[in-house]
Amino acid sequence: MQWAVFLSLASYISPGPDTVMILRSSVGGRLVAMAAAAGASCSLTVHMLVSAVGLSALIVALPGSLTVLAILGAVYLAYLGIRALMESGRTRRPGRKPLTVGTEPVSGSHARRRAFRSTFVTNLTNPKVILFFVAVLPQFVDRSYSSPVAVQLGILGAADVLVGIVYLPILVLFGVRAFRNLGPQGLANLELGVCVLLLIFAGALVVDVVLG
Repeated sequence: MQWAVFLSLASYISPGPDTVMILRSSVGGRLVAMAAAAGASCSLTVHMLVSAVGLSALIVALPGSLTVLAILGAVYLAYLGIRALMESGRTRRPGRKPLTVGTEPVSGSHARRRAFRSTFVTNLTNPKVILFFVAVLPQFVDRSYSSPVAVQLGILGAADVLVGIVYLPILVLFGVRAFRNLGPQGLANLELGVCVLLLIFAGALVVDVVLG
């Protein structure tokens, strides 16, 4: 369990699309960023439940399933990256509207729903997250233990989700403090940086698919 928690923490700290989306959402304030973090946590909970009932192994066993998922994830990341690029250009124009997440103001329930949805879908379509639950966590299952394998996987998956519940709010607080005083130029540069990172992640998924 200790090694499982350690690997979970390492996977959170390693930069990824979720980290980028949460930090970007922190520009809109703590509530918007927490909504983004909640989206990631809920998606991880889905992965945990699926892994516990053994469906993840079935998904991996189906020929081409991870390839399709990787392509969908790459397309979605590229879509988010292009939207960030458009936002960067819009922010640089004179007479710009209030800062937005996508095309909507970053305040209010709509912004929180958008932030939640973005990280939820990003995490849910990330093959590397599925492989973590399918290939890594089962290594810590003790078949000689009295508890069923599904229960042990559920406990290990729950530990991973709990690590996120502790770590992600810290990431939110960092993002809010780091980006709260950004001016228009800084916000435009942030959106441009988000665009570049998301497109890199999308390209990495495509390369994984091509190279097999």
